[in-house]
Amino acid sequence: MTSTSSRTTARPSRRRGSAGTAMLRLGLLALVAIGIVGAALELAFERHWQTPPQLIPWVAIALLAVALLMLALRDAGPALTVVRVLAVIVLLASAYGVLMHVVANHGMGAMDPDWDSLSPLSQWWSALTKSVGGAPPLAPGMLAQAALLLLLASVTPKRRELPA
Repeated sequence: MTSTSSRTTARPSRRRGSAGTAMLRLGLLALVAIGIVGAALELAFERHWQTPPQLIPWVAIALLAVALLMLALRDAGPALTVVRVLAVIVLLASAYGVLMHVVANHGMGAMDPDWDSLSPLSQWWSALTKSVGGAPPLAPGMLAQAALLLLLASVTPKRRELPA
């Protein structure tokens, strides 16, 4: 039977990250904030509040802002879980927004006299690429991008701890 030294049985100290990682996290949080402000301005410029479904991105922006503040203040335990859940909710809302914009554009295709002569695939492609309709299909993706950046920031450590 061999004895083990205290060095092999002691738990190694866990450094939470380097200065570079902390800067990366700060950069990700800044990009999330820019995304929130940009999305809010775009929605305001478009007066995107006239029907109940148009309020969904405003709720998503509020959720992202809350999650950003939570992550900036505390990045462990239940707060971290809440941040990640909120980010996933915003991702789902964003996907719904892309779908609704494409569907709205597809519906506007009926105004085109040649619409019925197009194949269904061509019709949906025209709706996705905004060849018909006025709803920007990728605009909700701005919220998805901010939510993904927030998720990435949630896996980077807030500060570095010196080894014991």
